[in-house]
Amino acid sequence: MPLDAFSPLTFLAGGSLLACVGVGVHKSRFLKIAMKKPLQQFTFVLVASLLLIGRAAAAETNRNGRLIFDLKRDWSNTSNPNGVWSYNQNTTPVSQFQTFWWGQAGWGYIEIGEGSFFKAGPYPTGVTDPWGNVVPPPHDWKVGDVVLAALSPPYGGDTTFVNVTWTSPGNGTIDISGRAWDAEIFADRDMKWSLIVGGSTVAQRDSVRGIFRKDKAARFNANRIGKHPLTRIPVTQGEVVEFRLIATTYYGHFVGVDETVVFHPKPQ
Repeated sequence: MPLDAFSPLTFLAGGSLLACVGVGVHKSRFLKIAMKKPLQQFTFVLVASLLLIGRAAAAETNRNGRLIFDLKRDWSNTSNPNGVWSYNQNTTPVSQFQTFWWGQAGWGYIEIGEGSFFKAGPYPTGVTDPWGNVVPPPHDWKVGDVVLAALSPPYGGDTTFVNVTWTSPGNGTIDISGRAWDAEIFADRDMKWSLIVGGSTVAQRDSVRGIFRKDKAARFNANRIGKHPLTRIPVTQGEVVEFRLIATTYYGHFVGVDETVVFHPKPQ
């Protein structure tokens, strides 16, 4: 195959095997590259190799005919609903994005963070909260985590539930994986969670207090109800998967959440 062809090609550069995908390289350009310093050769090889890996991964996903949706990766600070994801109170997407009392921006109607959804920034250890208390160190809070806070009963939490939903883009089956853990800010509070598919609860836990993300107790799969599997669950277009939080103490709590839904479309 000529080096100036616009198609996958493989060649040696500075003693390294370089796989280059979909990049047109003219012979004279190749000779110039080969004459570069070793560091420049290495950089070129590394970048092209990473392109190859990325394309190979995408091709594998396409061959398997599946779509992978990840709550953290797909997160949006600008749109709600956000594609198949929605951050809600009951069945209504939260429409207000604001900055809460400790400087964290997120979705929610109440400035103190009640009923909020956000991708976590630095934890406010040592900051004084609106009630004059100093925020203690976190339980399990990392920058970039998706964190939700349930509404407290005084703010309507008895009847208004914070939830994240995923809506199926078509007919097929889904695999659900994820976990929920105690992120903190207020150590004396707690909440429960439920994972609901098409109106049926498939997993739930009555307390998150003291749970770390690495604990088995945090996993969706470890909290299944009965024999409900979390793999190859049949879904139809528009069917909803809901992760719901409910405060179990007088005031709500902050919970970290990971959730991935792998969608296997029904063959046409």
